[in-house]
Amino acid sequence: MRTVDAAGLGIGDDYPTRIMGVLNVSKESPYDPSVFDDPGEAATYVDEQLIDEGADIVDVGLESANKKFEVLSPEGELERLETAVETLESVSGDAVFSIETRYHEVAEAALDAGFDMVNDICGFADPEMPRVCKEYDVAVGKMASPPDLERPGAVEDIDDIYDALAMNGLTDKTIVDPAFGGWSEAKTLEDDRETFDRLREFRGYGQPILVSINRKNFLRDLAGRSTEEALPVSLAATAMAIERGAHVVRTHDVRETLDAVKVGDRFSPARLRDPDAGVEELDVRTAADAERHFDRIGADGDAEAATTRVFQLSELNEEERTALETLATEVDGLTVAAGTGGTLLIGTVAALRDAAIAAETPVRARLDAIGATLP
Repeated sequence: MRTVDAAGLGIGDDYPTRIMGVLNVSKESPYDPSVFDDPGEAATYVDEQLIDEGADIVDVGLESANKKFEVLSPEGELERLETAVETLESVSGDAVFSIETRYHEVAEAALDAGFDMVNDICGFADPEMPRVCKEYDVAVGKMASPPDLERPGAVEDIDDIYDALAMNGLTDKTIVDPAFGGWSEAKTLEDDRETFDRLREFRGYGQPILVSINRKNFLRDLAGRSTEEALPVSLAATAMAIERGAHVVRTHDVRETLDAVKVGDRFSPARLRDPDAGVEELDVRTAADAERHFDRIGADGDAEAATTRVFQLSELNEEERTALETLATEVDGLTVAAGTGGTLLIGTVAALRDAAIAAETPVRARLDAIGATLP
């Protein structure tokens, strides 16, 4: 997993999860507490509500990405950039400042004016964006999107979301964003929930991951909450996202999110990473996770043999136990561990699938039940 240096701020597995607070200078933004058009008031908000409360990065939006609003031209964004720059110059706290834009011209102007990184909500739909980010040697958030500057995030199927992140390549300092949220009419809450279920797959790019899930509909719907009531479910999902591999969390609720980040960091499993020895443990829980890493390094392999599952079988009679032990001798990658309190069946996904096919009575029903759970 690559680590990214964002103006001296390390992002990746070797570092704590970073919090990206949000400031909007876009009057269309639907979240009023973060919207300012006066640089002095905006700077006070950044210092007191973002940096002082724990934000490592301040992401400044120039226009609402809501599909209901007209898209600003580069010239329109550049006009608003003046307010953002004046705000940056008035902030007293220390943070990495990110400009949210879809245009390379705006990114370049912002970087010239003192911004530290870019958050591209159209995922390099502007093919000049990666060039600018490389030339300025800055970190860049890349949100999965179609090759269309007017349709940020408008990808539904998770496989298409994954593939969209490859559009126009990745820089060495790219942070990938799977684009949670209702970016298109066709995208459903279930689409977002599946993306969250499969978040580990995005580690297959070998780049840090940014998630923006704060008060999003796919979480609110689960709890039956309005936007104003949705903070608890957002914090629960934040800790889970970190355990699944997120490195940057974008939020409007910095102080509360900091607590969730501390929990997520503390209870995420440790993974071996020793650059000197050239060894890194990958976070692979499913065959799909493994397949992403095979693709990344250009290798052919059995993804189902890269993941292991364990099942406890209770109340086995002697005939069933003997049948299982026989299967273990016939199927590579299958192990049976029998004890007085039950029997464990351990195997790769491939081995368990083969066992389900090969099993005969008396253990056919049990193996069929296991086979039905395999992806």
